[in-house]
Amino acid sequence: MSSQGSKGWLLQRVSGALLFVTLGAHFYIYHFYMGPGMWGFDSIGYGANDLETLRLMAEADATQARYYALAALFAAPVWKVFDVLFITLACYHGFYGLVSNIEDYITRDSWRSLLTWTVYLMAFLLWIIGVVAVISFNPELF
Repeated sequence: MSSQGSKGWLLQRVSGALLFVTLGAHFYIYHFYMGPGMWGFDSIGYGANDLETLRLMAEADATQARYYALAALFAAPVWKVFDVLFITLACYHGFYGLVSNIEDYITRDSWRSLLTWTVYLMAFLLWIIGVVAVISFNPELF
């Protein structure tokens, strides 16, 4: 096995383990911890004023309260870093897996090269779109 292949194999395993952890954290925070009412914000850095605002909005319109609760979370720098890490791991792990399958099953060199570069381009474009969306998110615009 080449040195390049060994590094890729190891990074695929490391990214998979880290992706498992970040996916678990994502599901816990966004889908379970915040819950339907999303009143757990004090324990992750939001003050009582924000909590009271969310409660008042929920009485008027629960959908609007959910949006502002998630918008406040997405706007926090810590969660931006977390989401960029999550996107990076997912793109690397998924697209490296596709490239590995292409190398294993496509026998013609010209097709393998074309498909590999296509996958790299798709991965880069999707990563850029995801990172720009996370970094540029501004809840005040909506």
